[in-house]
Amino acid sequence: MGKIRINQMGYTSDRRKQLIYIGNEMTFKVMDALNHHVVMLGKLTEQRFDEASQDYVKTGDFSEVIDPGSYYIQIGEERSYTFDISPRQPVICTDALLKGIYYQRCGVELKKEHADPWQHASCHLQPSYVFRQDAELLLKLKPKEIEQIDTLGGWHDAGDYGRYTVGTIKTVADIMLAYEHYESVFDHPIDILESSLEGPDVLYEVKVGLDFLLKMQKISDGSVYTKVASRHFPGMIMPEKDTKPLFIFDTSSPATAGFAAVMAMAARIYGKMNLEYAERCQRAAEKAYQWLKLNPEPKLFKNPSDITSGEYGDKSDLDERYWAAAQLYRTTGDDSYHKDFIAFYGKLKGRTSLGWQNVSGYATIAYLFSERDINPNLYEELRHEWLDFADTLEQRSRQDGYGITLTRKEYCWGSTMVLLNQSMHLIIANRLLGKPLYDEIIQNSWDYILGRNPMDISYVTGLGSNAIRAPHHRPSAADGVDEPVPGLLSGGPNINLQDEVVRKLCKGNPPAKCFADHTESFSTNEIDTYWNSVAIYVGAYQCSKYCLKA
Repeated sequence: MGKIRINQMGYTSDRRKQLIYIGNEMTFKVMDALNHHVVMLGKLTEQRFDEASQDYVKTGDFSEVIDPGSYYIQIGEERSYTFDISPRQPVICTDALLKGIYYQRCGVELKKEHADPWQHASCHLQPSYVFRQDAELLLKLKPKEIEQIDTLGGWHDAGDYGRYTVGTIKTVADIMLAYEHYESVFDHPIDILESSLEGPDVLYEVKVGLDFLLKMQKISDGSVYTKVASRHFPGMIMPEKDTKPLFIFDTSSPATAGFAAVMAMAARIYGKMNLEYAERCQRAAEKAYQWLKLNPEPKLFKNPSDITSGEYGDKSDLDERYWAAAQLYRTTGDDSYHKDFIAFYGKLKGRTSLGWQNVSGYATIAYLFSERDINPNLYEELRHEWLDFADTLEQRSRQDGYGITLTRKEYCWGSTMVLLNQSMHLIIANRLLGKPLYDEIIQNSWDYILGRNPMDISYVTGLGSNAIRAPHHRPSAADGVDEPVPGLLSGGPNINLQDEVVRKLCKGNPPAKCFADHTESFSTNEIDTYWNSVAIYVGAYQCSKYCLKA
């Protein structure tokens, strides 16, 4: 682990550039990587203690280096990884993160033409059976008695091969929001199957998730199934080798309400590209919402006792209903949705969360940026609440040696997602204020995931000189390719030590160092589409600020 931590992918010319140093030296040099000439001499700040890493850190600012090229930092005998200054740095990273979603496609062959060595055959082509306790026995004796549903498609949610409705919902929500806010960032192909077709690649990729969700809606009443998965997680095998029976699990109100929200969102976004599809999404959203109105009591999902594939359980559906009402009102203008939104608002205690389990922040964003008539008092209260938490995040950043916003307990399963959710919050705060008040903190988080962190590692496969190499990701482990599938964001440090590997390697470590780049460390080094998706949103913001004007 080196003593100099930087964004290993590099920087644009016109943004702030900072390094973190662990050691006793007082000055640093920025060196041209081609001729090893000194291009800048700088002073390091006074040492300060970082609680999360237990590091004594110094900071160096080299923002004055603006010429495109390759560089490294020299401090005493210590040399950093090489990094670039380029107007395309955020574009390269954001494209890779979006392409990472493509590599998670299920049900289709990933051909070498678009997947390079990370190709694989079509997978999970077997039928999905509506789950019942005697399902496997009936499959052997009377398979025709079990209802089948076409669930082909979608994305493998994470390092396993399950496809989970609420995970897909957050994934498509983040990426559609990125497109809605920063459309011009996605004006070029990223080399996916649909790149030769008319229209942006990003909407074709999102449609993979939306199409899967549409198949998860129960035709008879509009409710939405919770997941498609086998009984248990498969071994570390390629997806086409995972041929055990697939089951589609019960409907739930959180899944149905989240579905209604993203389908209403899709109806708005796809209207220009594919009107027929947009209308289909709106009908699906309205049908789901009708089921919610007829079923006002929560219907929450729990795994059956003998099922160990992912559960994605929830304790409440109020936040999802709040979000569904917000998006349907924004899309349709129907005042009944507005009234429902106001009613749900009054019942919720917090309205800023951007997680998969609590989605209330997405509802708040939809309302704050709605083109419809809104309640001015409600708007001001939501705006104040949003900006108040942004100020809290700013205060946290000032206390953190790496300038990020995580508290000790937020170094949890998926801590990189938590951090980037907070960056999304700050980006929305910037939009509300009409000025880039929180940009430095947003940049700190971006730099953190790409190497300027206590582990001195890039948490995104394939991005950076010292990127993670052993994610908990079945195709990466089983495909025989030395490098892991690129563009996948690791979950990052997790103080709860929830797998055997990290318990063995990291016991007693400070929160920011509870991480193992190990295939079996599922609680720190798994990947997930909705970790990628929020990174895509933050990356799109960076692109809009620093790349489009280059």
